[in-house]
Amino acid sequence: SRPSLSRIDPQLFETPVRRLGVSGGTAPFFKLVLRNTTAEKSCNYYIGKDLSRASDEVDFYEEVKLCAETPSAAAMMPVLRFTFDYAGVVALHEEGKETKKPVELLVLQNLRDGRSKLRLLDIKIGQQTAQAGWQGKSHAAALRQAVVDGLTNSAGEGFRLEGFDGQPASLTTMDPLHDLGKKNEKLSKKAFRIMLQRMTAASMLMFYLDLLDHPLPSKAALEKELGRSETAEIVLHQTLVKVTGLAVACVQCPIPQ
Repeated sequence: SRPSLSRIDPQLFETPVRRLGVSGGTAPFFKLVLRNTTAEKSCNYYIGKDLSRASDEVDFYEEVKLCAETPSAAAMMPVLRFTFDYAGVVALHEEGKETKKPVELLVLQNLRDGRSKLRLLDIKIGQQTAQAGWQGKSHAAALRQAVVDGLTNSAGEGFRLEGFDGQPASLTTMDPLHDLGKKNEKLSKKAFRIMLQRMTAASMLMFYLDLLDHPLPSKAALEKELGRSETAEIVLHQTLVKVTGLAVACVQCPIPQ
């Protein structure tokens, strides 16, 4: 049976909430500001995700929340530690639409909290990313998704890049429609997204670690500050540690769940 939703008091957040622009996915995100902060949680600790476009996710997060509160599910915790901190669901008015019905939001941990810049890759895993009949997916929609899977890196390496926040200049200056001459912004965005979706893992890592457009410390500053190469090495090491830890946690996860 579907788990009940964990409702949050809307008075915990300032209203109205502002819609945010993000890359990848179709669900809108909203800026949440906590009224009362703590040493562990700043005013920007959470972010809101439109529940109407994330009905599948809310079931998952509610089950994760239930597992965390159930001693018998302790064996699942190593892998669940890699999930976002989930507080529940809240109904808040959107900025500019205060007279309309409040929008229901998943309250999730905000990865941008405490960071002036963030490089974030949204990777969709699986050679086949849609199944007819699953969560109301029609056969036509599943067929369209199968075509996308076949034309992207999902078919090549089993995953594809759907979004890329904090792109380096070496990526933002790439134009897949350069040879076509005159073009419109909407078409350019679609072409750029297809370019991301077809990108191999090697190219993803290359752009992920590209710090050439970041300021280069002076020789004197390098005695105390990290250079671009050193920063990239640390990022790659920490990423490898995290991914390896997730892989180990998945192997140790009890089956069936």
